[in-house]
Amino acid sequence: MSILSDTIENFIKNLIGEYEGRIELQRNELAQHFNCAPSQINYVLATRFTPDRGYIIESRRGGGGYIRVVRLNVDES
Repeated sequence: MSILSDTIENFIKNLIGEYEGRIELQRNELAQHFNCAPSQINYVLATRFTPDRGYIIESRRGGGGYIRVVRLNVDES
């Protein structure tokens, strides 16, 4: 399952790079794209896109829900 997680992580990181550090995703659409359960998307977001790794996740549930992933610009000093 880690290969799928790696693939999803890389896909999201590529999108973030294309869209200047901020994207909005539909959990179900992403799960359909990768032919996996939405919980797999949740797992990747919860474990690989954390504040200590330089990301913030915002989500809204429901019919028009979304997941927003924002890459932080952190000063190393």
